[in-house]
Amino acid sequence: MGKYELLYIVHPDLEASIDKITDQIKAAIEKRDGKITYEENWGKRKLAYEIKKSDVGIYILWYFEAPKSALSKIERDIRLTEEVIRYMLLAKSDKIKVKADKPKKDKPVVKEEAKAEEKPKAKKAPAKKKETVPTESEEERMKKLDEKLGALIGEEEKAE
Repeated sequence: MGKYELLYIVHPDLEASIDKITDQIKAAIEKRDGKITYEENWGKRKLAYEIKKSDVGIYILWYFEAPKSALSKIERDIRLTEEVIRYMLLAKSDKIKVKADKPKKDKPVVKEEAKAEEKPKAKKAPAKKKETVPTESEEERMKKLDEKLGALIGEEEKAE
């Protein structure tokens, strides 16, 4: 028997009959020798896009076990249930769960963030000093540019 995850969305206008709809899908799974291991009603949530003229849906999540041979029949029954506007059926893998349970080391990330924050502060202070205090070479360059500009303007006036 394989382990599966089923997330389906029911139209929000059918909130009063949600128990009937869940019983119908549960019967389809149990009829095919399936066993529901976890059930959670997430309630009304906003959809990413409008489906059947509704932007809200009732989300229901189930984990269940069923024979692989019965999966296509279970999926067909869910697809034919008119009250379900969308569903997603995934095969759960124990290998993925083991990888997800391993704790991640956050310390290197924190050190990199701290270093990244310190570097821009150190760079900003010298940049301000260069802009506010002009050096003598800059003043000399400005004088030379003024002289060249004056010479060019003088030549243009003579040419006219």
